[in-house]
Parts: sequence; C-alpha cells; structure tokens
Amino acid sequence: MNERITKLKKIMEQEKIDHVLITDYYNLKYFINLELDPGERMIVLLVSKNKENILFINELFSIPSSKNYKNIYYNDTDDCISLLSSHLSGKSIYIDGKWTASFLLKLMNRFSANYKDASHLITKLRAIKDSKEIELMLKASLNNDEVMKKIFPYIKLGISEKEIHNHLLLEFKKLTPEPVPFDPIVAFGKNASNPHHISDNTILQKGDVCLIDMGCRHQGYCSDMTRTFLQKNEKMEEIYEIVKNANRLAIEAIKPGKRFSEIDKVARDYISSFGYGQYFTHRLGHGIGLEIHEGYDVSSTSEILIEEGMCFSIEPGIYLPDVGGVRIEDLVVVSKKGVIILNSFPKEKQFIFKGLSYR
Repeated sequence: MNERITKLKKIMEQEKIDHVLITDYYNLKYFINLELDPGERMIVLLVSKNKENILFINELFSIPSSKNYKNIYYNDTDDCISLLSSHLSGKSIYIDGKWTASFLLKLMNRFSANYKDASHLITKLRAIKDSKEIELMLKASLNNDEVMKKIFPYIKLGISEKEIHNHLLLEFKKLTPEPVPFDPIVAFGKNASNPHHISDNTILQKGDVCLIDMGCRHQGYCSDMTRTFLQKNEKMEEIYEIVKNANRLAIEAIKPGKRFSEIDKVARDYISSFGYGQYFTHRLGHGIGLEIHEGYDVSSTSEILIEEGMCFSIEPGIYLPDVGGVRIEDLVVVSKKGVIILNSFPKEKQFIFKGLSYR
C-alpha cells in the first residue's frame, strides 16, 4: 500500500480513529498524487482503519484505478453525501480542515459520529519531507536563484516596482509552466516597511532599498526567498547587517529536538539588542512544501519540536515606518548532519546599479 496512507493508518490505529476523510487539493496530491479541482462537486478519499480506501468522485472526472483505493463514482443527480455515509461505521471520524460546510453539515446530519479536525495529523505527516520531496524543493529553490540572477541587472534608478514584478513573472514563465505559489513582492524605499506590500508604479529613487520576495514551483513543490538590495544609505546598511546576522544566528541554532519558539527567540533577541525589536513585526518563518505556507510556523508561541526532514523558512526583518525595511529569507531542511540551506543567492550586501533603467 501507499507508504503515506500506511503511516496515516498506523496513527488511526493508535488513536482509535475509524475514518479519515481527505478532501483538500494538496492533501489529495500528497496521499495519492491526484491533481484535480472538482469545483463545487464533492471529492473525498475515505481512509478507513480496517477497510479498503475509497475515492468518491463525480463521473465527470475519469480517474485511473489504483491498488491503493477503489473508485466509486456518482453523477450530478445522485445524493453523494448519502453514498459516502453508507460506507461509514463507528463513531470516530476525522476530516481535513478545508472541507466546505455545505458538505460537512449534510454529512453530520446524515451520520451521527464524533467529528474532529484531522489537520494536525496530516500536518505532522506532511511536515517530514522524504528524500524525493527534498530533491524537488532544492530544484525549486535553485530555479528561484536563477531567476533572481536574471532580474538583478534590471534593478536601476528609474524603474518601477511593477516592471520588476512583471519581469519576474516572465522569467518564471520561461522556466516552468507551473504557476508561481504567490504573487512576487517588489518594494522600493518606504514601501519596503510593509512586509506584504503589493507592487505598484513606485519608481526606484536615489537612496531607496529594493526588497524582493519571490518563489516558484517544481513538480508541485514550492520555493520562497527574500533578498534586499541597497543603495548608499547608512541607516539601511546598518539595518541590513543586523537582519543578516539574525538570519545566520537563527539558522545556526536549528537542531532536532529544539522548539521553534527557541529559534524565533534567537533572532528576535538579537534584533531587540539593537533596539529594533518592535520593528520585527512577524513570525520568524513558516513550513513549506506543496503549499507555500504549511501547517506549522517558526514563532514565539510555537512549542513544536524540530525534527529531521522538516523544511521551513527563516526570514527575520526590520521595518521602519515611512523609511523602509529589510528582510532576508532562506529555506532550510533539517538533516542528521545539520541544516541544509536550499537557496544559494548571495546574502552579502549588494548595491543597486546606478543610472537610469533600460527604458
């Protein structure tokens, strides 16, 4: 049987769970490599503790048979919830956290059971990347590096955020048909003080920083990286060095068995020691894999223990209102031998080319 489903069944046995309903796009891809958006129609992989697995799917979608589950088709006039409930038994039913209420409420009215959120079970499984997943994520990060190299020469005085943003999307499109996992952030000057700035027509001017947060996919797996480029600006150069060292110190602190909150504290305490703690306004990092943000974070409140195979971002930042901001983000994988940094685009200070843009 599929190794990932086998691991889930072991957990179900340990915790006396009768059924797990897998409904989310990314969870279906993770467990059975199914990439399908059924729109408003129901799709459910029913994983049962002591029975065969069943994929309930509308007959509009033809799915090859599999040794890991059997297909049960329904049509648009069938009562799909009644069909699903007829294959349930026991009282413990866990459902991944993104199933729509229109289906869930109908099932709860049709079949009486103790319903619980399965997100924590699935998050724990997906958090530990196998060697193939790490290989795909490394390739996604290397692709990200290559695009950043191609974009850097365009960063000149007189160019707009939107132009750089559009160049990024064009380069990603040349590289892969897969959509980017998030809209790139390009922020100049004071716009960089907003961690989630939406790129606009702001022009790069003398003294501005340029912050770029970007990512791409490789065979479904995401990359994510932020770099900040400088002009001669004593204040922002000072900020840059603090953020770069916070990034380094946090990465050096990562070890299996530590809590994520401990790693966040390393970066936050370092930034605070220079008086900028209040300007580090977000968590230190987030899990990543098939989704750009997966189910755990590197934050001051996260008591989750770090394990070998976890992949997450380390992205400290300092954001000075109406002045500018610096963020430096890397993706790391935890291994027996230490931490592997997936992206390799330089973090040493890089200065923006002078002169007018190519326009």
